[in-house]
Amino acid sequence: MKVKVRYFARFRELAGKGEEEIDLPDGSKIRDLVEKIKELHPEFKGEVFGEDYDDSADVNISRNGRYASFDEELKDGDIVALFPPTSGG
Repeated sequence: MKVKVRYFARFRELAGKGEEEIDLPDGSKIRDLVEKIKELHPEFKGEVFGEDYDDSADVNISRNGRYASFDEELKDGDIVALFPPTSGG
């Protein structure tokens, strides 16, 4: 299956592009996608994706416009966005 990945802020800099299509086996989850991104872009290996992909990750991920967890199963044609957490006050 093909998944479109959009990178924002520092993730765009690490990937060297704003978006790309990534091929994954059927049944892959977001955690599998992150591992594939680390293979394609070794710069991502230094990012904090959380111990065992828990909530301590220093990244927000959306799937088709909604916040997503690392355990969500992907479907062909999904759009996944990676962006850093924001804070305000």
